[in-house]
Amino acid sequence: AALQYVHVPGYAALLLRRTYADLALPGAIMDRAHTWLVGTGAVWNERDKQWTFPSGATLTFGYCETAKDVYRYQGAEFQFIGVDELTQWGEASYRYLLSRLRRLQGATIPVRARAGANPGGVGHEWVKRRFIESTDPQRRFVAAQLADNPYVDAVEYRKSLAQLDENTRRQLEDGVWERDTGGLVYRYAEARNQVEKTPPLDHHLIGMDYGFK
Repeated sequence: AALQYVHVPGYAALLLRRTYADLALPGAIMDRAHTWLVGTGAVWNERDKQWTFPSGATLTFGYCETAKDVYRYQGAEFQFIGVDELTQWGEASYRYLLSRLRRLQGATIPVRARAGANPGGVGHEWVKRRFIESTDPQRRFVAAQLADNPYVDAVEYRKSLAQLDENTRRQLEDGVWERDTGGLVYRYAEARNQVEKTPPLDHHLIGMDYGFK
């Protein structure tokens, strides 16, 4: 999707992971881009982590490891922003980056944001609320499971996933968007997990169940 308009002069796309280390992993998005683009007319700039195409369009790779890292992109202008593993992010950082989406008056290139994510992680709740539970037609959620990827050796990958705890395995293999796939732990805001008024006792004891082993 980020490469769709690289033939258009002035087009700029940004692809992000939470950390630079994640970005540079073998098989991650920056490595995949090298596989696709080496030997084409695109030129790689190692310092800026940016591909420049014959049209002058650019594809830049970046990261936001801390909340302040979003200001690395202050003043920048992109027509496409893509985030890989969105549930590793905080909501404020993601929302700020959306402010970098803009185009010149009269431009015909669409302004787009895309993200991929697995259930779980620090951003699980807000990603679920913003995309999966949302009825906003501008926030489309497309579910995908292991069976939807014909290029992965599913048999071997399932053997790897089988080493995980059942909760994490169901999140990654079945795409179950629950922190606790057994249904034993609820979000604190749900009424069934609240006591509206305590009885008039001389002493009170509070017990905390953190929901993990």
